[in-house]
Amino acid sequence: MNQNKDITNNNAMAIDLTDLFKKVFYHWPLYLFIAAVSVAGAFIYLRYARPNYMSSSKLYLKDEKKGNGEESDIMKSLSIFNSGKNIENEMELIKSPILVEKVVRENQFNIRYFHKGNIRTQELYDVLPLKLHFVSDSSKTGNYTLDVAVAQASMKITNVRKNEPDSVFYAKPGVPFSLGKEIMTINFNPQELPGAGSTYRIKIDSIEQFAYEKIDDINTALVNKDATVIVVTNEDPIPTRAAAFLNSLMDTYNEYTLDDKNRVALKTIQFLNGRIDSLKDELGFLEKEEERFKVTRGITDIEGSAKLALDQVKDADLKLNEANMQLSVFDQVDDYINNPGADYPFAPLMGNVDQTLTAMINRYEELLKEKNRLSLSLQPSSIIVQNLDKQISDAKNTIREYISGYKRNAGVAQHKMQDKVNQINAKIANIPAYEREYINIKRQQTVKENLYLHLLKKKEEAAVSYASNVTDNKVIAPAFIPTRPITPKKTMVFVSFIAAGLLLTTGYVYAKYFLNNKVLSKKDIEQFTPAPVIAEIFEFKENPEDLMQHRSVLQEQIFSLRTNLRFLMTDPNIPNIIQITSSISGEGKTFITAHLGRALTANNKKVVLLELDLRKPKLSKFFGLDHQTGVTNYIIDSKTPEEIIKKVPGVENLSIVSAGPIPPNPIEMIESKRMASLISSLKEKFDYIVIDTAPIGVVADAKSLAQYVDCTLFVARYKYTLKGKMASVLDILKDGYFKKTGVIFNGIAQNTVHTYQYYYQYSYAENKMRPNWFKLLIRQMRQRFA
Repeated sequence: MNQNKDITNNNAMAIDLTDLFKKVFYHWPLYLFIAAVSVAGAFIYLRYARPNYMSSSKLYLKDEKKGNGEESDIMKSLSIFNSGKNIENEMELIKSPILVEKVVRENQFNIRYFHKGNIRTQELYDVLPLKLHFVSDSSKTGNYTLDVAVAQASMKITNVRKNEPDSVFYAKPGVPFSLGKEIMTINFNPQELPGAGSTYRIKIDSIEQFAYEKIDDINTALVNKDATVIVVTNEDPIPTRAAAFLNSLMDTYNEYTLDDKNRVALKTIQFLNGRIDSLKDELGFLEKEEERFKVTRGITDIEGSAKLALDQVKDADLKLNEANMQLSVFDQVDDYINNPGADYPFAPLMGNVDQTLTAMINRYEELLKEKNRLSLSLQPSSIIVQNLDKQISDAKNTIREYISGYKRNAGVAQHKMQDKVNQINAKIANIPAYEREYINIKRQQTVKENLYLHLLKKKEEAAVSYASNVTDNKVIAPAFIPTRPITPKKTMVFVSFIAAGLLLTTGYVYAKYFLNNKVLSKKDIEQFTPAPVIAEIFEFKENPEDLMQHRSVLQEQIFSLRTNLRFLMTDPNIPNIIQITSSISGEGKTFITAHLGRALTANNKKVVLLELDLRKPKLSKFFGLDHQTGVTNYIIDSKTPEEIIKKVPGVENLSIVSAGPIPPNPIEMIESKRMASLISSLKEKFDYIVIDTAPIGVVADAKSLAQYVDCTLFVARYKYTLKGKMASVLDILKDGYFKKTGVIFNGIAQNTVHTYQYYYQYSYAENKMRPNWFKLLIRQMRQRFA
């Protein structure tokens, strides 16, 4: 038996998709209404939802890895600068906090203005009726929310605070007021004066906090993997502000990169100026020494031998000075490499230094510059930064080793040249002391002049480089003002709202029919009981007595029940006892008993209705009779059958035996011998005995009467009988108490998905009454909406 229960429950839980589609189609007015409501909801959402716009700009970057672009040959020849870039690093630099903060600070993007309406608060940007100005330093100002209520000549300002009570004060336009440590003013726009009684909200965010939040709205991407053009996008609720912020960011980025290049050139020029000023003083001193010498010694000409010695020592001194200069340069390179705080490229590269060492230094400077750029967006613990530190260390070691070998060679050359100078000096020693002293002065003067001219040349080269410095970046597509928001998307909103509405409606239909614990269709009954459904009775709002006065739908259904009942009877020609019961009270068994008894009187058959629902007798009252004299009087007071049998008024051949007074022990009376005697007596007088008994799901009266009954009918009511009660009826039927059984599906709502429309397309009345189609339409629409 438990196995059968499981099978039945599994069948009950199964979902028939065809049946579901049928029910969905039946409720098409509800779906149409929900679709209309969803469209209206989408319109309302789009009306009050905060849109988000996206502006974009394209920026060309020169990437040393992908080509030098338009760099001129003269710029390549200036050895002391290197402007190599890495595209990926530049993409991170564009949205770095240092640049975004600068843009926010210069344009006051952290101050936002709103107009407070009754329903919607709208943000303002293009035309501001009022504007806030900081009198004090605003670099660290932030996190204020001010509600400004405008009056005729003053303003009521409310400082809205989260965890503290709001503070209210009054101020006049253009008059400074203090808020905490800040001093600020609010000025009205003379071209767009705020309306009296209007309320505006001014939200002031911290520049640093706002910048970090704004970074999430900025995105960078390469146009393609082979290009050096990147697309920078910015999202903002205000379209003009989205474009303005992006254009300002591009300008700030170009200024930053140009300043970075100029910083190197300026440092080089400053170094050269210092050396030139020092040499200028030394040359001035030597010229005065020469003048003093000639005046005091009276020398106007130099002998031929002295000239020859002077030329020789001059040539030797130049070469010796060149060797010393190169050793000095190597010492400076060594100091530069060993200086951990060197932030700028090595500048004073003078002398004949081979290209190999120059390339090493340029590579080292490139690594330093790349590390400085990465430090703006990456932490020192980053793997990329650590790898770059390793490359810088290797470059230092390579330069040190190269300088060490080069210094050894230069030292040998210096010693040789010094020996040659010493030899020439020995020759000069033979020249008179005055000439020798003059030659020494002239030699020093010549050396200083040559060095001075060389430094002037380098300074001019550095000045030309500084003057010709331009940014390597080009904004090839400035930010535009978007006209359509990226969110919310109208099409997606409408589709989402309609889909959600239809899905919820389908869920409602599914829950209504498939998760309902009450009987809704003939299929629900068949899932719980093997007894056949022999009749389906509709629900009627009219007076039941009037329904049987003409050939109504109810009468036709009762006659159909009478016809189907013949298949459950053993022999229709002999007296048959029919018992009508239900699972619980209120399912309409008394209603069915009355009308079935009336239908059985056709063909001059005698029918008696036996009211055996001794606890709640209702059958007599249905016909307008009193139930005080009946079965109970027969059993207890020994009345005769003739004394308790009453004719039903207005119906020929139909009688009724009422319940009588309600007894304290109904089951004992039903099981008494007098009850058996009463039934036997009634069988002799009538062709049909129809018993209205108590619900089988509540008491056992129907089981006790089963021995006398030829056929038992169970009444299930639409949207009233519980499926669980139907399962208990199945258990009773399997116990074998009843001989033949059937089910009557009662109270089916008209114009539902379970009913048949042909009942409403024809009239059964003798006068061929036509239905009221307007009322029928209203009734159908109500059923399809519910």
